[in-house]
Amino acid sequence: MTFAPKALAGALCAAQGDVPVDRACPFVRPALCLIALIAVGCGEGDLEIYPVRGKIRFDGDPLVEESTTVLFQPDADRGNEAPSPAVGTVDGDGNYTLKTNGQNGASPGWYKVVVTALADTPKHPTDAKDARTRPVARSLLPARYGQAHTTPLTVEVVPEPDDGAYDLNLTSD
Repeated sequence: MTFAPKALAGALCAAQGDVPVDRACPFVRPALCLIALIAVGCGEGDLEIYPVRGKIRFDGDPLVEESTTVLFQPDADRGNEAPSPAVGTVDGDGNYTLKTNGQNGASPGWYKVVVTALADTPKHPTDAKDARTRPVARSLLPARYGQAHTTPLTVEVVPEPDDGAYDLNLTSD
């Protein structure tokens, strides 16, 4: 079955490289291209993202170290199947703002919150037996906050959070 005059169909086959599938149904290749474009457009860009901002305090004081990183790891045990974590850093007042894949905010659901902060200068070896070791940055926070499986911090991202819902209060004990 042909939808175009034979001369036009011949030109179409010549332009498409005279592939048998193209001769049988000249609309297959354009349809497949359209499906591929739609599939590429249906990725993580379609996720709902809500703004997430908060203040981080450590033992009551704002955590303002430039090296501070906040990571919201989706908590699958509580039903959050988000494909990517949300990440942010702090400003000079201890405020953070999260981003997910370059978009401001995080998708709705429960998260385990991981917070890390390192001292400005790493600890260098001081004696000959340690000379072959690499400098190690000193953590400013207890280790429990540095991994998703040990952090006690959890947060639920919602469309309309209460004031202070995303504030984080870390302690040394």
